[in-house]
Amino acid sequence: MRKFFNILIVSLLVTVQAVSAQEVMPSETLTKIREKNECTVYTFNYPSVNIKGEQIVLSSALVAWTPSDRQETDSIESVHILNHITIASDHERPTTTDGISDDQNFAVFMPGRNYGSEYTTEYANYAAHCIIIMPDYEGYGVTKDRPHPYLSQRLTSQQVLDGVMYGMELYKKVVAEKSTEYELLPIKSDWRSFCMGYSQGGAVSLATHRLIEEQGLADDLHFQGSICGDGPYDLVTTIRYYMEDDGTSYDVETDHRKGTSTYPAVAPLIVKGMFETHPAMAPYKIGDFMSQQLLDTGVCDWIDSKEYTTANINDMWYNQLKNGLDTLGRHYTPEQMAEMFSAPLGSAVIGNLDKMFTQEVFDYMSDASNLDVVPENPANAPQALHRALYDNSLTTGWEPQHRIQFFHSKYDMIVPYGNYLAFRDAHPQGEGTMYRVNDTFSTSDHVMAGGAFLIYLLVSKSCPDVFNWICEGSAPTGIDEVSVERSAVIDDA
Repeated sequence: MRKFFNILIVSLLVTVQAVSAQEVMPSETLTKIREKNECTVYTFNYPSVNIKGEQIVLSSALVAWTPSDRQETDSIESVHILNHITIASDHERPTTTDGISDDQNFAVFMPGRNYGSEYTTEYANYAAHCIIIMPDYEGYGVTKDRPHPYLSQRLTSQQVLDGVMYGMELYKKVVAEKSTEYELLPIKSDWRSFCMGYSQGGAVSLATHRLIEEQGLADDLHFQGSICGDGPYDLVTTIRYYMEDDGTSYDVETDHRKGTSTYPAVAPLIVKGMFETHPAMAPYKIGDFMSQQLLDTGVCDWIDSKEYTTANINDMWYNQLKNGLDTLGRHYTPEQMAEMFSAPLGSAVIGNLDKMFTQEVFDYMSDASNLDVVPENPANAPQALHRALYDNSLTTGWEPQHRIQFFHSKYDMIVPYGNYLAFRDAHPQGEGTMYRVNDTFSTSDHVMAGGAFLIYLLVSKSCPDVFNWICEGSAPTGIDEVSVERSAVIDDA
């Protein structure tokens, strides 16, 4: 344990010099916030870096299996790195105490999963007898006053990995102290870890998978592989779908129509995420990418406030669609708002991208020949956005060394199936051996498919076979050493 304290002190000393204005320090222990379903939810703060490589402190949840009828042989058999879905309100973060975090509510059921008596095998225990680490991501929790770097894949995955390494050390420290306040289970010597998540969390899981391999941490983390659901792994492919699909892609029929976004909050979230983090975007202002009318709705202020969910944003746009908009001396009639938004099936707003983007950006993105060639040196705002989207792709530039189980609905109109196909096309030799896809688990759009994905992980009798398949591709190392004695550095490559 002396090694842990030395590492912790170094981390504290390094971090305090750079984050004094933030007035938050890395945690020295876990803080309990909730007990449910024989799980205990804790929070902790940990040192990491921002896009500039500066030291910051971020927050994370840790959910531990704490059975009430504890047996002497009980132990933690796996660590799940659970990456959360897209959120816009700080109250939805994994460390929230008000109970509205979908990911936290899902996580407290994971260690108690019961797949049936026929699944009392080792790999079922790896699925269930676990601790779960869920970072808030920068921009939420203790950093809610900072912009959220939405879909900045290398930055977010580095921050997630820093949280996993630090959280593991804290957990082991508390176990070693044998405090009756915690009663945490020890971790087995041959424990295993997995990345998993849906939507934004699916992409972050794949990005963290890549980073674990790149930084040579697979042995330290006993890493087995990932379970990724409907993630935006290729943002250029996603934009291309929005611009080109007319409801007939991937041999299925949907209500999507070209030039639209059925979940329009995604567009400003993506643009802002790229704008805050990618150097190609730095010479420009946000109005070079999003139309004045969209900016006048107040969406950037709503996102920055962290007070509103994406559902709230939809409702506020729906109100503007019905009643018009007066702001900063500009007036938009309901008819003018209807040029940007429609609600053909009730109050769910659909965005017309020719009015949400600037005309220059829309014209560029809707021309398929532009998207076929990535600009090396962007000369204007549309090219800068294209470059940023491409650089945050997870499909190319690496070959996975551990198995990946993809789930992706062909009916997803928000994160289209083409995201999986882009990964498959970049790794044609690995399909069926290093990765595979379940594209029949849902015949619904993104949100409903997300529910099906979570239910599959919790109750499907086929789910333990997913863990078994992943583990078959990576033999456990038996190494039981995790250290935060490493510098968190963002790789710009």
